[in-house]
Amino acid sequence: MAEPHTHELADAQHEFDTIKSHVNFELPPPTPGQEWRSYSELPTSRDLNPDWDDPEQLAEIHRLLPNTWKEPWKNKDTYLETHYRLQREEGITMLRHSIKKFKEDPSMMDDPEMCIYTKVFVRGYLMTRLGPMCQVQFSTERSGKRIRWMQTRRLTVGTLVAISTASDCFQTICMPAIISEHRVRDGLDQNPPTIHFQWANLDDAVIDPNEELVMIESRSGYFEAVRHSMVGLQHVANTETPLDKYLVNADMNDEPAGYVKENPWMDIRSLVHHVPGSSSMTNSEMNAKMAEACAPLRRYPILDGFDNQLSRYTNLDNSQLSAVHRILTKELAIVQGPPGTGKTFTSVQALQILLESQDRGSNVIIVAAQTNHAVDQILMQLITAGFNVVRLGGRTQNEDIKRYSMYNLRCRAAPSWTQRADRDYKTFESARKKNIAALERAIEEVFPDDVINPDTLRAAGLISTTQLESLKADQAWAPAPSSSDQPVGLLVEWLGSQLVEAKRQDEKDPVFEAVEDDDSLDLDLDAEEYDLELDDCIVEEDDKAGRIDGKFLPIKHLWTGANQQQYTEKDLVLRRELQRPNLWDIDPKYRGAIYQYWQKQLLSLYHKNFCHILVDNVRITKNLKINKWYKDAKCIKSQHIEIIGCTTTGLCKYRGLLSALKPRTMLIEEAAETREANILSALYGSLQQLVLVGDHQQLAPHCDTPGLAEEPYNMRVSMFERLVNLKLPFTVLNLQRRMVPALREVLNPFYPSLQDHPVVTKSDARAPVPGMAVSSFFFHHTWSEGLDENLSRYNILEAEMIVHFMEYLLMNGVKASQITILTFYRGQKKKILAQVKSKPKQWGPFSNVFTVDSYQGEENDIVILSLVRSNGPQGPHKAGFLEDKNRGVVSISRARRGFYIFGNMVNLAHASPESWNMWGKVQDVFVKQGRYGGDMGLPIMCHNHRKITWMSHPEDWVNCHGGCDQKCLEKLSCGHDCGRQCHWINHDKLICREPCERTLPCGHRCQQFCGENCACSCADFTGAYSHDQFVDNDTTPPGGRFGVEYDSSHAAPFITQDQRHIARKPGSRGNRRGLGRNNQGHHVLRSGVGYCSDSARIFGRPNSMRAGDGQSHGWTTFNAHRDDQRRRREDQIQLDFTGAPIPRSNPTEMAIQETFHPITLDHEGIRNTDDGTIARPTQSPDKDDDLLNFDDAVMTVALTGPPLNLGSNPIRPDDLPDTISESEGEIATSILTKGDPGALSTQGDSQHGRTLTASFAHTGVTEIDLVQQSRPRAQLPIPGHAPAVRQANRPEWELASMAETASVGDAGEVGNIDGIDGIVDLNGIDDVDGIDDADDADDADNELGDGEGEIESNEKEYDDLIIF
Repeated sequence: MAEPHTHELADAQHEFDTIKSHVNFELPPPTPGQEWRSYSELPTSRDLNPDWDDPEQLAEIHRLLPNTWKEPWKNKDTYLETHYRLQREEGITMLRHSIKKFKEDPSMMDDPEMCIYTKVFVRGYLMTRLGPMCQVQFSTERSGKRIRWMQTRRLTVGTLVAISTASDCFQTICMPAIISEHRVRDGLDQNPPTIHFQWANLDDAVIDPNEELVMIESRSGYFEAVRHSMVGLQHVANTETPLDKYLVNADMNDEPAGYVKENPWMDIRSLVHHVPGSSSMTNSEMNAKMAEACAPLRRYPILDGFDNQLSRYTNLDNSQLSAVHRILTKELAIVQGPPGTGKTFTSVQALQILLESQDRGSNVIIVAAQTNHAVDQILMQLITAGFNVVRLGGRTQNEDIKRYSMYNLRCRAAPSWTQRADRDYKTFESARKKNIAALERAIEEVFPDDVINPDTLRAAGLISTTQLESLKADQAWAPAPSSSDQPVGLLVEWLGSQLVEAKRQDEKDPVFEAVEDDDSLDLDLDAEEYDLELDDCIVEEDDKAGRIDGKFLPIKHLWTGANQQQYTEKDLVLRRELQRPNLWDIDPKYRGAIYQYWQKQLLSLYHKNFCHILVDNVRITKNLKINKWYKDAKCIKSQHIEIIGCTTTGLCKYRGLLSALKPRTMLIEEAAETREANILSALYGSLQQLVLVGDHQQLAPHCDTPGLAEEPYNMRVSMFERLVNLKLPFTVLNLQRRMVPALREVLNPFYPSLQDHPVVTKSDARAPVPGMAVSSFFFHHTWSEGLDENLSRYNILEAEMIVHFMEYLLMNGVKASQITILTFYRGQKKKILAQVKSKPKQWGPFSNVFTVDSYQGEENDIVILSLVRSNGPQGPHKAGFLEDKNRGVVSISRARRGFYIFGNMVNLAHASPESWNMWGKVQDVFVKQGRYGGDMGLPIMCHNHRKITWMSHPEDWVNCHGGCDQKCLEKLSCGHDCGRQCHWINHDKLICREPCERTLPCGHRCQQFCGENCACSCADFTGAYSHDQFVDNDTTPPGGRFGVEYDSSHAAPFITQDQRHIARKPGSRGNRRGLGRNNQGHHVLRSGVGYCSDSARIFGRPNSMRAGDGQSHGWTTFNAHRDDQRRRREDQIQLDFTGAPIPRSNPTEMAIQETFHPITLDHEGIRNTDDGTIARPTQSPDKDDDLLNFDDAVMTVALTGPPLNLGSNPIRPDDLPDTISESEGEIATSILTKGDPGALSTQGDSQHGRTLTASFAHTGVTEIDLVQQSRPRAQLPIPGHAPAVRQANRPEWELASMAETASVGDAGEVGNIDGIDGIVDLNGIDDVDGIDDADDADDADNELGDGEGEIESNEKEYDDLIIF
């Protein structure tokens, strides 16, 4: 029993020692030829600001070794030193260059390479468990723009900055620091803004709040990305691993891993996914067969390879099985996975076997990747498989992964061992609090709330004992302070009027109109490429969501002495006064200057003590880190964690913790995208196996520093690519499951052995792209590019063409989530997104626009690639980023079923050999497939007519509505012909525009269109009430300008909307539906001539039951003539009795109010009816004005020109002229009604306009006088002959519609007019005279009638959905 306990104690001691050696890493003394081993973690002043005239310092700067990646290394030390120096140069060289530029021109502004912050003042220190952090305020006046701190990458956590005094400006002083918190709220959003950083050298710590500083930041060369890997490389120099022979010497021996040699038996049952012929088996038979197949695999001799029969039971192809075997057995396992071949799936299958072949939690496996997204992807699959996982680092955006963070694991851990470990934690935390208290006391002595204590001056040696005693002996009675804020004390009395409040350094930052675009910090790279994953950087408190907490100790003087003459200790008069033994003998006018001198000297004397306290604080916080990592190691073991996931930056940052866990296997996903130094620095001593999975033909590692990416330093060459180039054994996956064969052929020039898996060769494997004749196409153009303010490229015509194409695909039923637009430039990405936002939102938001670099590892059904680069047909030809073969391969391999390229192939062919080597191969494939556009354009195919249309310019899409230019010949569900231009929308979503042919139960013909709910305005259909009002057929309204006479036998009552609502209540008389149709909603009627309103009185008749009737009128027995006679008698009686006529309301003053229901389509084409919008009435014209007298701000209606056919003969579009004459100075429109022929005559001219009168001579005459305001108008002559008279034998609502229809003339230029049944088709109306289409279309509809003879409102409903 004692032996296991002893073993546990030994393991615990090893864990503690390993963690401690990493946290308190002791650098060896400098050794000639190996100086790099003794370099500090953070750069020194000499590293950033060398003496450029000193040859020795320059030689040290330029001591970079070439990265000879095409041949094995001479020795391990050279190998490590080369990568160490390249990493260090990558992290500091751009800042060094920026400091050099600033020294040469201290008044310079920000430029594309650097940011300058002036008026930097220390405000205090934040004492956290991560160490002391200095808070400073600063000014961004050198930027000349307003900074958006929520988006910008300025002052990112982990950024290296250089600080100097404003008086020195880096001539001799340079103090490096690391940004430790990017707090926007209550920090960067203040004016002036504040930031926290940690001093690289605590001896540089500034405690003078009045010392003005200047701070410089480089826009590139992110230090956090290299900081931890450099320390890791120094550790590796002292560690031997079994992998050294492969990485240094390129050993070709494909040796098994040590632990596999010891125990070659593995459980590979997880490779069995199905049983052949299982479709014809019962469940019991299938389970029996499965058990039979798995039995020999429970303990399988893995070194002998897989049995050929295994392929019958697994979903893995042969290349994947070969890759799994390599991962399970070899010390160095390299697997190349071309696009779509299932790299991650293969890795998960291998890891599952490794974990199931060992005791649960006995050995952790480390899984890392370059990006957080890639790490989360593989971890989610492992979690789904049921393994215990923990995620290091707090930058994951996956909510499911956040549950497996280290913080949440601690919360779930058993408290037994945590209590023991917490005893050490409490000890260290107590020491830290004592340290903070000591620092607080020191600050209080130098920065008291009132004035300095004289005893402090004596203790510091600034005054003698005699001077102190003289100050106390000669103390007079101190006067009472003038206010409660006034300090008291000996020095207050001594200073007298020389005591003043200290000036606060809180000058406001200037507010600029211009806003800095965050793209200026990163010309054409996305965030993840810029910072290479912050991976939680400095912040490790997971429970604080990245916010650092601690005790803040402010540093500021509240009171000081007046010193108007700016005396200093160098002035003789001041030195003489300081020698007086009695301080009261000092001239009062010098006392303020002397007090300032004491403050400065006290600061200088306390600085050393202050720095010593900070150093001690750092030592304590390192002990806290050791304690935390030790607890985390115990927590991981106690919870039997099997997989630890982190980014490749985290491999180095958490090196102490990971090394203490003694992992023996480490798998790097997307290894070809990771710098070699990041993997090399993570070679822990316990590591026995390294697995690299990736593709060196896709994205390469990122490098910020110009010159380091290319020969001879080759920082963009990964370890994966180097080892493959050295011909070390590796396995290639060769069956792709992503794209259709036509798209795979585009990749074959780069992957000759790539083949299709059967899942993509089946006819129904990938649905064809709707609306397209081919699944891929290269659209060639010569449109010129542009350069935006951030020096990023864009091509506006190409962007418009792509957005139109994307919209066309959406019209044809492709979901927005199935389309991705890729581009190589951020400038083009912004242009495309701007174009998308300018489109109608009927498809919903579309945001799938990415740069190629950010889309590694992703895929989608349809990918549209924007190449951007083009300088016209003649050049000059330049390719830029398109020369990069790795980026090019990524861009052409993301699509599953549709891939369309837009670009200038001539430019790419002549730009450079590299460009032709990449895109020339792509062009050859498209040419062979017959899918290269040349000058023809992009072929789209109508789904209905199978007609192919070639689109060659963005303007070609204007009249495209998802189909072709032919008419739709299909029938609607009602049986009518569609008749529209070929369209994308389903017919069940369209509204039929033909008149309804049904007869309603009331006996009348339906007054609606076929696509609407049936309705009739008669009482039998709507329901009526006894107090409904009528119009006297022998009464003329006041003014006589507008009269309506009608045959009472045709009169039908009009009721208000409120009354109609009441009538439609269940059980009411008007609760009827027409012909079984879904009669939802109500048919809107307007108040006006012949209408009855709640708020208006029609020709003086109140909208209520007349007194004396006793009962309401019944509509079935109503006699209009008798009712009129009774009304005249009552009016005469009232006139005789009162002597005053009954007031009559002018029909022109009646309020017109309508409710409109907007109809829209969602992204799937479904009709939605929104809430009604009420059109409020405007002020009616005076009674002396004509009824149709309009404001001159809008287009006026006129009835002029040749006689207008008002009969039943339809007006054909062919009868209309193509153009409108402007010489006539008038605009003509038409009033179209149904019924008997009538006559229209034009009478009179005047100076202000023309008076037109429509006369209808018969029994019951309607006279309409229209006065046109004087404005030049175009005239539209309308042919035809009208009869002389028009019998008013129609119901009054039809005549009202005639009058109101006359106000439609301001709708715009008349397009196609369909006169069938008196319906005017608005399809084709364009905007004229600067009138907004949308607003005036609504205004026009507000004036339309409701019965037969109205302008077809349903056409507007359809056009609101899809505008053809």
